[in-house]
Amino acid sequence: MRLATTFGTALLLALAAAPIARADDAKLAIGIVTFSTSDLNTNAMVDTMTTAAQAKGWTVTNLNAQGEPLQANTAIKQLVTKGVDAIIVTVFDSNSLAAGIDAAREAGIPILSAGGGLAPGVALAASTGAGQPMVDLMLKELGGKGTVLDLTYHPGIPCRERADAFDAAMKLNPAIKPTSHEIDIQSAAASSQAATSAWLSANAGAGGPFAIFNCYDDNAMGAIAALKQNERRDVKVYSYNATAPALQAVREGSMTATLSVDVTSAGKILVDAIPEIRRQGAAWTPKSVIPDHVIVTKDNVEDYIKAHPDRG
Repeated sequence: MRLATTFGTALLLALAAAPIARADDAKLAIGIVTFSTSDLNTNAMVDTMTTAAQAKGWTVTNLNAQGEPLQANTAIKQLVTKGVDAIIVTVFDSNSLAAGIDAAREAGIPILSAGGGLAPGVALAASTGAGQPMVDLMLKELGGKGTVLDLTYHPGIPCRERADAFDAAMKLNPAIKPTSHEIDIQSAAASSQAATSAWLSANAGAGGPFAIFNCYDDNAMGAIAALKQNERRDVKVYSYNATAPALQAVREGSMTATLSVDVTSAGKILVDAIPEIRRQGAAWTPKSVIPDHVIVTKDNVEDYIKAHPDRG
């Protein structure tokens, strides 16, 4: 997929034209702080970054922060103590990582973010939220009215970007009755299933159409389980990441749409940028990359799976 910003192409060209890597660039050690190993989409990005780094002959240390910013800061400091050459953090809001970022900056170790946005001390960020396209689809299919459950997780920047797009749309569409619920990231499916069942019960007499707007596919599967348990086939389900379970749900009709962000190419761009960021040092200008995306529905799910057989 092509990157949605001209910067992505420009960065790749710049990297291709950069001087041959210094000798030590062939022996780098990088650290990756994983948001949560229970998040399939994050795992895919981490796997891509790990493979891309190891293909360069680099060593990789992966640490799981289990969805907790405090643990993410601790993990960054552990990697600083270990003496890695660069650190990539996934999903966590970069503004919540000041303690870890400061420690890395003092040690001269660049920080890159996969989904957490730019903040002081972050050299490069890949934005993976893509909130507005799915919100627009939901509004179109609801006709600007109805009852909607928003299952969200604000500590994660991609989820927050999606929630912000949802909240802004609700302000502009007063005929929609929204309910927001913060999921438990360590039991995303179970907490979403419980919240969905409670929402269905609380809105038993509400007017439709009905929809559930999900932060990502893992939690959406819990919402779908609740809908099946309550024998509700009149609720549209919107989500993100196009994981294999979500694609099967789209196929069978229990999920309306899932938005796929090209996280693997974003992860590779972050890894490929590390030598140039290190070379430029203080002269490097912090930048943000937005990967391309596609909304997968019943109309194009078969084509999408053919193009991504690993998810079928």
